[in-house]
Amino acid sequence: MIKNGIARIMMGVHNLSESLAFYRDIIKMSVVSDHPVDTETIEQLWNLPQGTTGRAVCLKNEEQTTLLELIEFKPHSDKFIRSDANTWDYGLFTIAFRAKDVDAAYHYFQQQGYKFICPPITYTPNWVPVTVKEAIMVGPNETPIALIERLSEPKPVIKGDFGILLDSSQLVADMEEVTKFYVDILGFNKVFDKALPDGMIDNILNLPAGTQSRMAFINQSGSNNPALEFIHCSVKGEYLSDVAKPPNLGLFAITFQTDDLSALIAKLQSHDIKIISGPVICSSNQEKAILVEGPNRVNLQFFEQYQ
Repeated sequence: MIKNGIARIMMGVHNLSESLAFYRDIIKMSVVSDHPVDTETIEQLWNLPQGTTGRAVCLKNEEQTTLLELIEFKPHSDKFIRSDANTWDYGLFTIAFRAKDVDAAYHYFQQQGYKFICPPITYTPNWVPVTVKEAIMVGPNETPIALIERLSEPKPVIKGDFGILLDSSQLVADMEEVTKFYVDILGFNKVFDKALPDGMIDNILNLPAGTQSRMAFINQSGSNNPALEFIHCSVKGEYLSDVAKPPNLGLFAITFQTDDLSALIAKLQSHDIKIISGPVICSSNQEKAILVEGPNRVNLQFFEQYQ
């Protein structure tokens, strides 16, 4: 029903030129499209006021089909989705890139004026016997970006300084809701779901000392696109759903392609999943799309291509 995992990761941006200078020029993703967002998507799918406009630029790497979609709205709100949030607040959190040398990236981005949620930290996770070094920076549009270097052999071949998108993470209030939606309804594969050793990610996420954490990775079998990462913490967070939407700035939705939107709608409705809007014909992408309130009130977009 879903084709090849995550289709697009959607981000509202303050200035496209600045964002492209990061993702295209530094991360070395390639621009694959640049177009105005159609009125139907803006007004009917995203429920933005009449007269709002948007320009969307999609980027990708050579190895994956997932697109990073940067959208500059006019007018935008100047509100950064995660500017006032704690790291454990519920909603979309990071996008993660593989890095060739996290220490070098850390020093480079510090010199460029970027701040870090955590400096490089070396650890061996309990979900895979691989030692990694990870840092989380505050990237353009105050979006948290994880940079992850594999230290164990065999190390992946990375042509430049940065490689593939590893995952898109979310902080969640209810892990069982996540499993029901992504595994039971969408048919995805749960790769890992366990409580983490005490303190393993406290420093990485700036969690209060003594926080108990649980992590799950979910993907679509056979896809090499980024996984969905879910983190549940014992410290109670706040939902970001009121601000995690366009035209605000930062990550606001994850998008999936389906080969049968009508069947998917029927299945979602049978499980009482809230469809926020649609189906809407989105002419700029030649898509028919719906916007759904996913687990933990995260915006998810599903579309079917049409000719």
